[in-house]
Amino acid sequence: MVRDAYGMQGKDICIGADILTRAALSDEFASASGQYFDNDRGRFGDPHPDALDPAKVAQMMDALEGLVAKLSG
Repeated sequence: MVRDAYGMQGKDICIGADILTRAALSDEFASASGQYFDNDRGRFGDPHPDALDPAKVAQMMDALEGLVAKLSG
């Protein structure tokens, strides 16, 4: 899937699972609410500028809610 989307081989899915586990359970993320963790750099950083654009976020939420409604109904 990563190769199809980005033209490169994806990394081990366990990396993401480990980050989610640490985020949920470790003190490392205890005060990180609302921050973006860049797993490629292994640290907190700024999200993509589109993630900070309220209009684009609203558009994305509308699309996601539409998909959920379609798949749920």
